[in-house]
Amino acid sequence: MNRAYFPFLLIPSHAVRNLLRRDLAKVGVLALRAILQHRKGLEVAHQQIRYRRHDLAFSSRIGSRGDLILEFDIGDPRLAHRLVLEEDLRRANRNGARGRGP
Repeated sequence: MNRAYFPFLLIPSHAVRNLLRRDLAKVGVLALRAILQHRKGLEVAHQQIRYRRHDLAFSSRIGSRGDLILEFDIGDPRLAHRLVLEEDLRRANRNGARGRGP
């Protein structure tokens, strides 16, 4: 078996960088696995994982060079099982804009 390494970038908030330090790359892999396990798409507006008793929120998008970009911040335990896809968020914004008058 051969492994190919997928190009992805991690962008943590200052709070996450201070919290995770050397474990940031490991958490990036866990987040990517969480995205892939849902089998719904790579662009996620909001999803959370739990790592060492810490709730971490992340979003993902495809960059202009084809990289997967993961942005991390501190999560909210009340939103632990929520998944919001970027496509769903765009659709909701479009529908909300149509419902407003001039």
